[in-house]
Amino acid sequence: MSDLLLALDLGTTNAKAAVYDVQGTRLAEAAVSYPTYFPQPGWAEQRPADWTQALAAALRQVTAALGERANEMIGIGLSAHGPSLVLIDAEGAPLIETSATWQDERCTPQGQWLRQKLGHLWSGMGSPLHNLLPRLLWTQEHFPAAVKQARYALSIKDYLVCWLTGEVATEPSSGPGAAAWEAEVIAACGWSLDRLPPVFAPTQIVGRLRPEIAREVGLSAGLPVVIGLNDGASSTLSMGAIHPGDAVITLSTNGVLRVLVDSALSDDIRVDHGLFNWLYLPSVWIAGGQTKAGASTLDWFGGIIAGTAGSVNLKPAELLDQLLAEAAEIPPGSHGVRFLPYLMGRGSPHGDPLATAAFSGLTYASTRGDMVRAVLEGTAFALREIADDFQQMGHPVRNIRMSGGGGRSALWRQIIADTLAQPIDYHNGDATLGAAILTAQGVGSYASLPEALRMIPAGVKTMPSEHAATMGNLYQSFRFSSR
Repeated sequence: MSDLLLALDLGTTNAKAAVYDVQGTRLAEAAVSYPTYFPQPGWAEQRPADWTQALAAALRQVTAALGERANEMIGIGLSAHGPSLVLIDAEGAPLIETSATWQDERCTPQGQWLRQKLGHLWSGMGSPLHNLLPRLLWTQEHFPAAVKQARYALSIKDYLVCWLTGEVATEPSSGPGAAAWEAEVIAACGWSLDRLPPVFAPTQIVGRLRPEIAREVGLSAGLPVVIGLNDGASSTLSMGAIHPGDAVITLSTNGVLRVLVDSALSDDIRVDHGLFNWLYLPSVWIAGGQTKAGASTLDWFGGIIAGTAGSVNLKPAELLDQLLAEAAEIPPGSHGVRFLPYLMGRGSPHGDPLATAAFSGLTYASTRGDMVRAVLEGTAFALREIADDFQQMGHPVRNIRMSGGGGRSALWRQIIADTLAQPIDYHNGDATLGAAILTAQGVGSYASLPEALRMIPAGVKTMPSEHAATMGNLYQSFRFSSR
């Protein structure tokens, strides 16, 4: 018998449930997907009902896999993507069928208005134009009846807390972006503090598993629920990055580069460079930028090849393995083929929601392998742009860790290491491991976070190769072509 930890992560495309022992060994896992809807350019929505249905299905799968060992569970930890907004009534039911995801930019005018109105007070709210509060302002303008009925405005993970426990709670990385809500900012949004969840530390037990949920998924009622961090922060923790100067790349649906800093970035820098920034651990902030399309670029291209474009979850792994094998035979530069990876617009540091992806340099001699390698290189170059931007701001990218499905490809890791001209440690952990680490500390299995980091397995190091100089030159060409 040993104590087990259950970690839940609501990502952009999948609801994941994973079970770990307190040494960090993953014993069971399940992932259940749900759709994202794109009803208009710049809009991206999901349904809260899809989240809970998928999470319940994933939970049933892992408890079935554990059998009697499901009774050894001692705590549940959470992680979720964001920023987003869910309005709930007094009974905890969502009042609007869909919720805008982090990809959604419809609230940009509201974010700009709030920033102009509040000035320096806006600092601390994560991504200034697209965080919870501009979304709240947009919702007040377009769904006044739901707003009037709403008891609380929650982030995605806060909604999961309420679904699991019946309690309302948030933490810095998912709610205010800082240690507390700023009252004057909330008032400017036409809201009140009593309609927002209280802010807790990420290791805090914020409730107990409700009996009806426990019965549905095969768990014991009353399990403590630890609130955790948002998925980016949780993934960062899963690689052991806790000190200012550490950097992390996550190559999953999105491509994200995060740098740990010792103070918040200004709003001007965040807006002008398309960066996010929120409190991570005491006196440590995460600052980061995104490419908007990461490993999903390869999924997309695989869909084109397979004839199933627009439904990336249907791509067989065998096809992607074949595409990567073909790309591995192609030299740096992809025989002149270039790819601009702006399938969801351009991200940091030169944000442009109207930018589009494109291939160039194609000839009759071009092969499928050339195009695949160009996709991998284009994504790496977009990450290098973010790294260079941080370097110019005085935050050099070093001690780089990497996670995410795209990082499982040794070829893609090598391309990124060569493009950044730095070693990269790949970790197979994900946001569920970060949530499990925080849960282990929260329920008392470890006395401190540094002790709980013993749960992290060793990474796989990729050193820059003899092609690093070539990739650096190709990056300069990419910068010119992407202007």
